[in-house]
Amino acid sequence: MARFLLTALLVLFVVGQQGHAFYYTNYVSASSASSSSRRAADAKMAVFFREEALRVGQSLPFRFPAAVAAPLGLLPRHVADAIPFSSSALPGVLALLGVAEGSAQATRMQDTLGMCEDPGLEWEAKFCATSLEALVEGAQGVLGTKDVREMISRVPPTGAPLQPYAVRAVRPVGGDVFVGCHQKEYPYTVYMCHSTGPARAYEVEMEGAAGGGRVTLFAVCHTETSEWYKDHVAFRFLGTKPGGPPVCHVLPYGHILWAKKDTAGHSSA
Repeated sequence: MARFLLTALLVLFVVGQQGHAFYYTNYVSASSASSSSRRAADAKMAVFFREEALRVGQSLPFRFPAAVAAPLGLLPRHVADAIPFSSSALPGVLALLGVAEGSAQATRMQDTLGMCEDPGLEWEAKFCATSLEALVEGAQGVLGTKDVREMISRVPPTGAPLQPYAVRAVRPVGGDVFVGCHQKEYPYTVYMCHSTGPARAYEVEMEGAAGGGRVTLFAVCHTETSEWYKDHVAFRFLGTKPGGPPVCHVLPYGHILWAKKDTAGHSSA
């Protein structure tokens, strides 16, 4: 217990912020975007791939954004719990945290609160955590056990440009349901977490072709996507549709994948 709490704590202090690519009900509509913005989105979304590509010797294109820490970092639980966390309370929170109404930061905060307040899909267990304790307890609650393990990709916090990465090793992670946690933009550390639904997970060692170096990534392949939004960016990026082949993605820097510890052992690929 103490080991994974310490690991998660260290990560949360330096964790980077990513987009909303992993939220099933958030998407970029291909019909409403210009060709230039679609190309930019395709580069940004270069974290998705097909499961059959997870083979030693295969090459996959990935881009890893640089980490951007939340300005106030990880708050102690008693402090985080004392700050209202809802859209209705946002005006007072903006004043409390010194954020100007109508500013870009205020808009990002509203977006984060909106995602946290969205109930998600019918089968999806979802929560937002504003402290380390809430993060761990939330994952334990979704997985139905206190015996959980956190898995965090080891990639450069400074990021890496879009480039091909050669697969050097693939190790399946035991289990068929996981919890993914993704940091969202807020003045202090906030994670949006959700159950993956039926899925397979892998630990993947890769090497970049353009100075990206060696990285160790955790990847999730969602095997049931029939209830995902039809315009989800992953379908456009992969040329698939809801209910089609598994949709796989890696977890960028600082995102956390949780699994039951009794099924989280690795086996050789």
